[in-house]
Amino acid sequence: MFSPSVHEGGPATATRSRRRQRPLSSENAVQQPKTKRQRLPLTENTFVNPEPQQHQPPSQPQPQNDSIEVKADKAPAFEYRKEDVENHHPPPRRDLNVRAKKAKHGDRAANKGDGSLVLTSTNAYTVSKLPALPDRIRSDWTTNQHADIVSSFGYALALTPAHAIVWPYTSTSQSPETFTFTLPPASKPSDPLPVGCLVSPSAASTEPGLVVVMAGSGRVVYWESISSAATFAFIKKDRSGVEYTISGMTSGEKVTDITNAESAGFIMSFNTGRLAYMNVRDNHGRPAISVQFLRSGMSSTGSGFFGSIRHAFSNLSLRGDVAAVRADRSARVGEKNVVALGSKGRLQAWKIHRGGHNQPLGDFDMRDDIVAALHEADPKSQGFPAESFEALDLTFVPKGLAAKYLELSRLSDAMASDDPEVQHLLLLVGLTRKGTSRYALVEVIMTPDGCQTGMVRPITSYSTPVTQSDVAQIARPRVYLPRPALMAFVVFDSAAILASIAVPPESPDAQLQSDNHMVPPSFEDVVDFSEDKVHEILGSGFEEPPSASSHDDRNQRHRTIKNPSAVLFVRGAGVIRLVTTDVDRFASDRPPTVTPKTKLEQAVFFGVKQDNPLVFDRRQEIEFSDDDVARAALAVSGEILSSSSAYMSTLPAHLEDNLRARSNALERLVDHLRATGANLDRATRWELLFNAEKMHVAALLWKRQEAFTTSRSADDKKSLIGSIVEFIHDDQKHKPSAKIGEVDAVRHWFIHDIYRLDIFVAWAYEVIKVLYRDRLLDDAKVTVMLYEAMQVYICTHMGAMEFRRNNLSFYGLGSEELHNGILVRGYEGLPEPWTATAYVSNNAKRLVELAQHWTDSNFGPDKKPKTATSPDPKVLEKIYSDLPVLTDGMLTALLEHARYAKTAENPQERRMAQDFLESYQAGRYERPRQLARAGHWEQAATIAKKHNCLDGLAAILLDHIEKLEADLLTPGLTPMEQQRVKSQREVKRTEIENNLADFGQDFAFPLYDFLLEKDGVGEVLEFDLDRFGFKTKYLRSRPELAKISWINDIQQENDVSHAAETLVNLALVKEQHVWNKKTELSLGKLALLSEAEENASAPATFKVKADEARREEVLKKVDNELVGIKIQDQLYEHILPSTLEAVDEAAALHFAMESHSANIPRRQKAIHHIFEDGMKRLINHEALDPMTLIDLLTLVQLRPENGVLAADPFWMALKVADSCCPSDEVKDAKNLIWRRLFIRDDWPRINDTQFKNDQEVTSGVIDTALFFTLCDCLRHQDPLDPFRPKAPQDVVGTFTDQLDRRFRDFDAPFQSKLKDAMKWEDKTLLQYIEHNQLAKWVPATLDAAREQIMNEREDGL
Repeated sequence: MFSPSVHEGGPATATRSRRRQRPLSSENAVQQPKTKRQRLPLTENTFVNPEPQQHQPPSQPQPQNDSIEVKADKAPAFEYRKEDVENHHPPPRRDLNVRAKKAKHGDRAANKGDGSLVLTSTNAYTVSKLPALPDRIRSDWTTNQHADIVSSFGYALALTPAHAIVWPYTSTSQSPETFTFTLPPASKPSDPLPVGCLVSPSAASTEPGLVVVMAGSGRVVYWESISSAATFAFIKKDRSGVEYTISGMTSGEKVTDITNAESAGFIMSFNTGRLAYMNVRDNHGRPAISVQFLRSGMSSTGSGFFGSIRHAFSNLSLRGDVAAVRADRSARVGEKNVVALGSKGRLQAWKIHRGGHNQPLGDFDMRDDIVAALHEADPKSQGFPAESFEALDLTFVPKGLAAKYLELSRLSDAMASDDPEVQHLLLLVGLTRKGTSRYALVEVIMTPDGCQTGMVRPITSYSTPVTQSDVAQIARPRVYLPRPALMAFVVFDSAAILASIAVPPESPDAQLQSDNHMVPPSFEDVVDFSEDKVHEILGSGFEEPPSASSHDDRNQRHRTIKNPSAVLFVRGAGVIRLVTTDVDRFASDRPPTVTPKTKLEQAVFFGVKQDNPLVFDRRQEIEFSDDDVARAALAVSGEILSSSSAYMSTLPAHLEDNLRARSNALERLVDHLRATGANLDRATRWELLFNAEKMHVAALLWKRQEAFTTSRSADDKKSLIGSIVEFIHDDQKHKPSAKIGEVDAVRHWFIHDIYRLDIFVAWAYEVIKVLYRDRLLDDAKVTVMLYEAMQVYICTHMGAMEFRRNNLSFYGLGSEELHNGILVRGYEGLPEPWTATAYVSNNAKRLVELAQHWTDSNFGPDKKPKTATSPDPKVLEKIYSDLPVLTDGMLTALLEHARYAKTAENPQERRMAQDFLESYQAGRYERPRQLARAGHWEQAATIAKKHNCLDGLAAILLDHIEKLEADLLTPGLTPMEQQRVKSQREVKRTEIENNLADFGQDFAFPLYDFLLEKDGVGEVLEFDLDRFGFKTKYLRSRPELAKISWINDIQQENDVSHAAETLVNLALVKEQHVWNKKTELSLGKLALLSEAEENASAPATFKVKADEARREEVLKKVDNELVGIKIQDQLYEHILPSTLEAVDEAAALHFAMESHSANIPRRQKAIHHIFEDGMKRLINHEALDPMTLIDLLTLVQLRPENGVLAADPFWMALKVADSCCPSDEVKDAKNLIWRRLFIRDDWPRINDTQFKNDQEVTSGVIDTALFFTLCDCLRHQDPLDPFRPKAPQDVVGTFTDQLDRRFRDFDAPFQSKLKDAMKWEDKTLLQYIEHNQLAKWVPATLDAAREQIMNEREDGL
């Protein structure tokens, strides 16, 4: 009953009515819009309601004089008067001819046939956004509201502080027929939202009614039919709504919920824990509201549940707050079983009859039992305190299920019971600890005799605690168990969980868990909304397939439901349906599972949708191993490349958009992995990056393909890309099927085979090679094909490298060391870089060679096209221009593959790595130089520098300067042209100076190498761009350049000391020519003397004295070396006459051996070989080492006709030993000389003095070689160190065991022969000692020598 005020308007409008009035006349009828014109929708503000009529049944208390308004969002199609419209200013009407934009394929695929928009989908469920939403709600989501969705009626109810809004949520219209009811004002602004529910239609209507209770004031409004309420308001009939005010509410008591228990009535819950029964019809079925508080339901008296105001404080108060009150879903008429759940686990049940009669069915405190069951079934819950237990919601298990579902559900056998006194419930409970909750679904079976727990199903995917605030202001957690009771839906304020309670497939693990009273894992997933209240769940409901025993579909909205679903009303989004795809699969042998791949697919393919209220960041509760996530990421990435994902189109009308969308999908994949903190291994990250590179490059290649086909003539549209797709073997691509209309092979490849892009790129060269080899192309077509092949490779290389550099950090590889776009090191364990496979790298090298050859042969000012099949000069010019970029990419690919293959496990690949590295080393020098010779001077220098080929860079810059200097000599140059060339030359010279400063000797040394090789010593010494002293370092670091290094020391560095050191070292160590050695030693000596003269005036410091001592030591060494050279010259002068008649070196050696080798026995081949080698070197003016010179002096046969030596050869040999032999070899060298001296003479003949007088014996002694040697030794002895000859026995054994250092690297047979020769010399000497008294003849010969010397001195000789 209500009595609206005139000032507050009437009950309002509706969009339609079952009893419409015919318009009184055509004048007052609403004008219909013209045909084929879009009708402008009329909003709920279009009309103002007429005054309502009073209706006040006698059985109701007198209501307050407040108005209640009912509106509809659309105008009624019957007469209205202008005075019925308040503040009406109709907008001007326009005829609109609007053509709707055609949706893209992806959008069409995302929208279902009912107009809903798919927000996400897996093989287990689909989440979609329903189109129907009232304009009032859509235009303002900030309003405080909550909602209820009743699938049995097909309507949704939204309640705000001032309005109740009802609309058919399954409508396919975005602006559905909407009924808006203006509610009485709240008693206080802080009052909770009203509560309400839809009421079953009366017998005369198919539309539901509506009952709303104002939470703070207790005012109740009931409309018997949502449509007739508006109709009556328009036709000025009595209002169809009935109003009532609840009496007996205490101060501060609020209505928190209303439960539909029809056909028995309604149950209201209060924040005090009290419950009240409400009926909206009297005994005759007429609208009439009555409310009675329920007393303690455990009383056994038959006085009923009803009391009055004096019983207000003896009401039912459950243990804690009332968590939920639910009525069973039985089809019994006039009675319902109702169960109330306290937040601490108390359960009370009644059977309520129409009219308020009741029957208690049980009252049990189940907290301890439920906690114990939780601890037993879910070990993780044992870590949560039992005091934190909270019961959140309950639902009745559906009855009347098919027999198969009774076997497929984990629930107990109570499912099959039809006993109305058995309450089969499913509770949602939770435990909380430190901001984390552990939820579970617990089966409870209530009977009048007791209550027990059954199945416990933990919720593992969601652990966010329920917000602790006024329960009236938020939507409480809800649990739904639609038919066939295999899938439960749990709804929180920002998430919905699907939890299977089907029997899992049999497995050893499942059996073990069952034996341990643990619940085997089954399907569970969470649908997340943002937790910032932007997309808060304000209400929910469920949908389920009809019961097999249900025949009354009067309340159904004619929609066939095949699978159970939850329906959510979400702030900022609207009505969201969460439906299982095939509920029977959850009880099959292969039920759906939640995998990292499905989670990634949801984020990648649905997270991009605009205004998608879902969030796809992986919840912390859902845990996958790192390896599983990595494999899933690679699988999703691979499916995007191959378009094998179920979420991707394989027939895009616009391929460029398709490629871009797939690239974006790969980016979203990595972005999601980063957002969720996925711990991917390094190899996975690189493979994901490689896949993204391929997709990026494929998009660029498609643009090239379109450019190629556009530029070709109409009769030649097949580009190189089309040929590549055709040439790739069927085993390496998805072959299109013409039978099903796949006739575009190129598009088909770009849709399905991008993951094989490396094969595609490698074939760019192979296609040209095959077609040209088979003579299927003329030169003009080869030129075009070559240009397109270069474009394919350049596009691939540049696109991939740029993408890699720009996205390295995005893929978590920011710490990787890259140079020129490729890894410097660390290829171990990584996938092979697709940009540098062996096939790609090798064919890139061959493509560069072909392009270079083709331009050299066909491009240039002197090469003009001769025939129609000759290459097009414009295309050739493009090839010429692109050659540097192609060369750079080829070199990078060679190096990348060499580095990767070096770390490969396959030995053959490691061997190939060296081949590729050598190709790179040679290519980075030769290819830039070829580019420079072709005129690409700047690009060539850039490539050489980029690849750190400083020797190539130096050669290019020097060649360029030489080219510019030659250009200056070109006849006919204008002064301006000369100035331009000179400026370029100065730029190049400056560039050389800058490179010397930047790279130091790494650049300077190759530069001097090139100068020396090309222009000789003079250019090196005259090079004037070196301001850093690198020339001196270069010359001093090259021993072979010592001959010019000392010149630079004097001219450039003014360093006489180092010049002397250089000359001496050169002479002693490197010089092979005796005359050069003599000159270098002389110059070195001269430099040392000059240095000594310069330093003579310097103060006598310690350093000066040390330098002087060093200098004296070097001078002594030089003098000693000069002694050896002088002796060698004297020996050469003696040998020379024997070779004067020789016509060549071989003949000269022959003549010398014939004349001077007589002292060597013929059987001593080894000694003969040594003597011959020394003689050859002597004749060729080679600088002889001391031992070789000693060999010649001790073995040579002197010829008197050739002249007399200045001294005895054995004395000369001793002088060489003293002057030139290393200190550790002097003793053995002298022993060898004395041994050969002792065995030179015929001591058996000399020792045989029989029949000889003294004169004859003396003559025999003074004719010996020993005598002459001893004479020279005495003649040249040092008075301070008198000469003493060696005793014959002291020189035995020399070089018989170990030869001198010359022969230590000779082969063993030769060393053995030479040792035998030494032993022969020992044997001969021992014979002379033992049998011919040699030891005694030596002193005698010494005495004769002394006498000879004394005689010479007396004679003044």
